[in-house]
Amino acid sequence: MSVRLMRACRWLAMACALAVSSAARAEEAPDFHLDLDTGGHSAQVTDLAFTPDGEDIVSASNDKTIRIWDWQSGVTLRTIRGYLGNGSDGKIFAVAVSPDGKTIAAGGYFGASLGDKPPYGDIRLFDFATGKMKAVLTAADYATYDLTFSPDGKTLAAGGANGVVYLWRLDDKSATGWALDKKLDADTWHIDKLAFAAAGTRLAATTTDNGIRLWDVAKGEEIVLPTEAEPLRDISVMALAVSQDGSLFATGSKDGQVQLWHAADGTLVRAMPKQDFLIGSLAFAKRARLVASCGYRCADRHRSIVWNTDTGEKVLDYTGHDGTVYASTANVDGSLVATAGGTRNAIQVWDPATGERKALLQGMGEPVTAVGIDVANDVIAWSSTNPCPERVACPERQGALDNRLVLPTTERFFEDPLPLTGSGSFDRAALADGQWSLRTAPGGKDALENAVLEIANDGKMVRGIENDATNGFVHSAYTLIDNGLGVITGGNDGTLIEYRTATAKVSGEFTGHTGEVNAMVASEKAGLLITGSADQTLRLWNLKTHELIVSMFFAGSQWIAWMPQGYYYSSDEGDKLIGWQVNQGRDHEGRLIRAGQLKKYLWSPEMVRRAIILRSAKQAVREMRPGVDNELQKLLQRKPPEFDIRLSDDQSKVRDGYVAVEITGARQAGTDVAGFSILSNSRNVGDVTTRSVDGNSTIVEIPVENGENTIRITGTNEFGYLTERSVTALARKTEKAEAKGKLYVAVIGVDKYPFLTDACSGHACDLRYPVDDATEFLKVISQKSAPLFSSMETLVLVNREALDEAPDKAKQTYTIASADTVMEPDSDTIDDQLADFLDRPGEHDTTIIFVAGHGINIDEDYYFIPTDGRKQDAERWKRSSLVDWSDIQKSVERAKGMRFMLLDTCHAANAFNPRLEKDAQDARIVVFSATAANNTAAELPELGHGVFTYSILEGLRGKARTSDGGVTLFGLADYISREVVRLTSSKQKPFYYVGGVENIVLAEP
Repeated sequence: MSVRLMRACRWLAMACALAVSSAARAEEAPDFHLDLDTGGHSAQVTDLAFTPDGEDIVSASNDKTIRIWDWQSGVTLRTIRGYLGNGSDGKIFAVAVSPDGKTIAAGGYFGASLGDKPPYGDIRLFDFATGKMKAVLTAADYATYDLTFSPDGKTLAAGGANGVVYLWRLDDKSATGWALDKKLDADTWHIDKLAFAAAGTRLAATTTDNGIRLWDVAKGEEIVLPTEAEPLRDISVMALAVSQDGSLFATGSKDGQVQLWHAADGTLVRAMPKQDFLIGSLAFAKRARLVASCGYRCADRHRSIVWNTDTGEKVLDYTGHDGTVYASTANVDGSLVATAGGTRNAIQVWDPATGERKALLQGMGEPVTAVGIDVANDVIAWSSTNPCPERVACPERQGALDNRLVLPTTERFFEDPLPLTGSGSFDRAALADGQWSLRTAPGGKDALENAVLEIANDGKMVRGIENDATNGFVHSAYTLIDNGLGVITGGNDGTLIEYRTATAKVSGEFTGHTGEVNAMVASEKAGLLITGSADQTLRLWNLKTHELIVSMFFAGSQWIAWMPQGYYYSSDEGDKLIGWQVNQGRDHEGRLIRAGQLKKYLWSPEMVRRAIILRSAKQAVREMRPGVDNELQKLLQRKPPEFDIRLSDDQSKVRDGYVAVEITGARQAGTDVAGFSILSNSRNVGDVTTRSVDGNSTIVEIPVENGENTIRITGTNEFGYLTERSVTALARKTEKAEAKGKLYVAVIGVDKYPFLTDACSGHACDLRYPVDDATEFLKVISQKSAPLFSSMETLVLVNREALDEAPDKAKQTYTIASADTVMEPDSDTIDDQLADFLDRPGEHDTTIIFVAGHGINIDEDYYFIPTDGRKQDAERWKRSSLVDWSDIQKSVERAKGMRFMLLDTCHAANAFNPRLEKDAQDARIVVFSATAANNTAAELPELGHGVFTYSILEGLRGKARTSDGGVTLFGLADYISREVVRLTSSKQKPFYYVGGVENIVLAEP
């Protein structure tokens, strides 16, 4: 058998071993994959490169993305996605930026499935400016682990799993722009790193099984290395770097050796002090500096050591990362170093001379390291704190719990996650149950910590499960189940397998995690398995069926919970954190559709709630949307409206008080700019002046205010997809007196429900205060807020009977709104009159809608009950008699100018309107609502109003005033929140949303 064939067979055997047992063939896989996008990498950063000008950093990751960072601002400028498949398909191991900065080359594992059908080592070339895939270079059968451009940019070298270096040269006659020039045999089956040196005349390589190599590039001949290099043939050499002047290259090995070599002839210059950790990466910096980073067994030292290469002395330790550093690089002149690693896969830019950190590049998420469940109260808890920073791993140690989430039940809706106060009574992983117990031991060819899970009965080991590449390498978390008769264990690649303890035979698998499983807890009583992972998610599984029920991601105040079928519930910005990558073939970049773009179809808190209650996402979909199959797959076959916006270069001809914004790509996306929703500082600007620049660009003139203006443009296409783009403009108007905008006030109050005599728990549904609430609110607004505007127009929809029962109240109302404009709040009147009224405000006007009465949830929808609301029978409402809240919401969203909604509609427990929160937040509408989830609106007779409305009235009358200027929006929000809680002894908690809105004055002093 030839050496080449032997190497190929060895690689094929290794590739088959690496295959995850559950990976499906790509031919059978869907064309889309769920992707968590938190603004940073969610898996190991495998490679880094500064752009030639030093302004940006390009990073590659096992999360199958390439990110281009503006490192000085700390934001991702562009995320490049190739073809994304199951298992390892799509992992990117290496990136290189061409010397002209126009091309990004990426290498990795690009194949249908591990060990299946080569080639896997294609090189993808992307356009730096657009992220579009320019070409695919095919030659290597097996994975590409590193690639590098020559200093003149005319040669691209790539090497990987088959032990061959492929040298590509620029060729204008080739369809790809590149032609394969020559192959260099490295006599190995795993090239790990490559680098050009000596002005591009030399090429160095490190291998994991046969030492280091050096070639004369022009001749294609290997340079024989001195005897000092021979011992490296028996050690994995993992790291390589070339000095700024190209005269030296450094190598780092698994056993902690770092050596310097002359690039011209390969002679040894110096061996640096040997370290007690694997050398994960190397980078040269200016002033004879060499940075060596810890790649494994770093524990709490997390080191990047800086040496002086002239003397071999250590200059400093950089300890910014909280874990293993996987990759490093330096800018062109070596004045800055970037390193990547730690628990959050962070990239840090720092000064190698002083150790001062210059930038931190990472996403919002954190690994979930501990989980627990309080079964009696249906509460889950978790933490992101490393339970043993002084050790490599400690799966037997249960970390402290920091946060909690009350799970929904048939009697209770979702609540926001909160910090955990007190220890509580939380179940954790069971490491012992009766006579059965678990412990771990080192194992495998690399003697990895926790590679073996030992199962003991009565203290005696009866079985051992040794993990390898097929089932997660190590046992990173585990628990006994079924009275000790079963065990679930998780690996560092997301593998999650159930075994029988007596036989150590597989009895099931939980598939979903993509990163190391850090923690788990199983509850037979609750029927749940809860897991936390380095992929930054917390997941709920059906313990018996192994079905994934829901996945959750938490980052500060933002969070999202989603089902495998795509239905989700989230905080206001949470649905921007996940999406689906839609593949467009292996020779094209993928496109990402975010969850929020599909809100119309997939935003369903009730569906997520039902899935948790039933312990089955599949059953929830069958119950709530019968006959709807593969909805997500059908949706993702369509394209959302793709367009971009920017401030126009030419602002000279724009009217005073406006800025010109250029929209590009809308026409190609099949959308009409005239139908876009445009917000300027949360003010809906409505119709705008447009002019065409060319066939692809449109200029719109948007009104702005003094100072900073955030302009958000949202496009919707025929499929209901949403795409939002934003830009910030600084504006300064000329000083001149301007007419104040109008104030539009609509109040709705329903006391009387003549058709619901026994529909509210066997009693009449009539209420005491909504009409009083609405009319008194109108009075206070007319006295305290109307003077701030040029005039006020009103719409009053209240029960005339209730109003006439209080002559003074009626007289007061009729002085503000004429008697013939006060109408009954029946369903048709509310629908028609409110829609017409809200079409009247202009872009400089302000609209306030106040609603008081009953609200009700029916399945996934929320309704306001008008005075003519009725039921079909004891169990079912007559929906045609109700006011669909989505209709009210659409009318309010359509209104121009600033919009406020004040709602005292949630008088019954679980009559909660989560869609109001989400839609209002997305449309930047200010909302005050009487109740948050799981509490009831109170009416206290001594106040003469509902508690919520009473607090609003008192706040507007002056009790919420925080300055001499009057009552401000933020001051009122804070006052209402505190006052409702105080008056109800914390039984009622209001909800409000004022995000993205300036702190305007709402009422005169």
